[in-house]
Amino acid sequence: MVLVKELVMQDGVYYYRGEKYTGIGFVKNEKGRFVGEEPIKKGKIHGKRVSYTASGKVITREKFKQGKGIYRTYHTNDRIKSFGMIDGEIKEGVWKYFDRRGILKAEEFWSLEVPNQIEWEKFYRGGKIESELYYKMGILNKEVYYDENGKVLKTD
Repeated sequence: MVLVKELVMQDGVYYYRGEKYTGIGFVKNEKGRFVGEEPIKKGKIHGKRVSYTASGKVITREKFKQGKGIYRTYHTNDRIKSFGMIDGEIKEGVWKYFDRRGILKAEEFWSLEVPNQIEWEKFYRGGKIESELYYKMGILNKEVYYDENGKVLKTD
């Protein structure tokens, strides 16, 4: 068992003293409190990774297999805040974001085929689309805004 900050990450693989690490990596906050645990096998996160607030409340819960898994974050009322697929530290596919009541606020679409491209959709409380944003190479490329009835208000 080691602290994650003692590990070296290179190309998505954790190393400890020059060897691919296998074991539990613990995470502490700046006050020295335990706030997470990361199961690592042959240098990749493998198993259930959990992160906590300083008071011990779960804020993320993830299950990984050889570095790939589903990432989940939670609001303080234990409702899901966000979830999506992750490969190491890279988001993949559809990511969903929810408000404290569990209502869908936004979606992101990440593509591995087209690097540095993302689509972002935001929704009104009633579930209708509010806006669509398209990014390429980290730069906003296109914007579309809708009224609450779904009619296009503005396009840039």
